[in-house]
Amino acid sequence: MAEEMTNSVSQQENLDDTSQYIEAIKEMKANSVSKQAYDKLQDQNKQLLDALINGKEIELPQQKEPVDVNKIRSTLFDEDRPLTNLQYASNALQLRDELLARGKRDPFLPYGQNISPTDEDIAKAERVATVMRECVEYADGDSELFTNELMRRTNDAMPAKSAEIARRQSRKGR
Repeated sequence: MAEEMTNSVSQQENLDDTSQYIEAIKEMKANSVSKQAYDKLQDQNKQLLDALINGKEIELPQQKEPVDVNKIRSTLFDEDRPLTNLQYASNALQLRDELLARGKRDPFLPYGQNISPTDEDIAKAERVATVMRECVEYADGDSELFTNELMRRTNDAMPAKSAEIARRQSRKGR
């Protein structure tokens, strides 16, 4: 009986030690920075000191101007000012990036009264944005090149209907 009591007291002391150890680790993590952030700060301080000693000037990182989301929206949806495919994609990606940075919902996801985006929807939206971004970079300002690259990299969801439309258009052109 005394041995069981000793074991019980010993186990409780171990639990207390363990919980204190865990709390100490949590506190250390909360009050410390990552090695990468520390090294970056050290490098910045070294550059500042070097600039001060040698009389050099250093470039301060320029702050980005806030993006006007409403201006992008009006550019995208203004029927009186048609956009090329490249301009539309660039603006749509810029709008998406800014909305996501602000913690807003992704405009590439389906939303509605009875619709809730699934993990598959999220993956598809990310894939669409990635392909569009790669096509924009590939086009390097050439809208026709953008359109060709986007068409090459995407599949037509309704090929039979598209083929029928193409046949009708070719007949009209005769």
